[in-house]
Amino acid sequence: MTENNTTAAPAPEYFAALLREVLGENYQPPAQQDCILTFPLDQVRSAAEHAVTATKHALGPGDPDARPRLWWIKGDGTFLMSNGIDNSPNARDDAGHWRHIAFADNWGPGTDPSTVLGGDDLHETLDLTHPVDDGPALIELLRNAPDHATRFLLHIAHDDEGMALTMTTE
Repeated sequence: MTENNTTAAPAPEYFAALLREVLGENYQPPAQQDCILTFPLDQVRSAAEHAVTATKHALGPGDPDARPRLWWIKGDGTFLMSNGIDNSPNARDDAGHWRHIAFADNWGPGTDPSTVLGGDDLHETLDLTHPVDDGPALIELLRNAPDHATRFLLHIAHDDEGMALTMTTE
């Protein structure tokens, strides 16, 4: 009788330990990085104005109610888009793309933002009409950007409690 002494594959929680064994004791799994994403301000402003003027709004994951928001999506590229529902013929351009989307600089369709933002797809909601911390609402930040401003900056910082977002223009 032959005895089978195979060992089960390591559980996912041991993956980093296994990699350290293979790659050396100094191996550390990649962490989500703090970064700043830049977007064309005119496109972000256009998406935001679309959301604010829309009469209906889609709900995103975790959104408690339907109101004007920008959605930050990370998947095939990373972008901000209006949650305004627009069924008009002008909702899409001639190529069939949604008009109210702003891709981050260097992170358009076909790019993989997981190299900076981690591996999973992401959906975050940016409320346009409620004040952010002690500052203005996001729509006011966009509308009142200095005349010379051309970029919208999304500052992303990670800590033990999750991800913090700060928004500015320049």
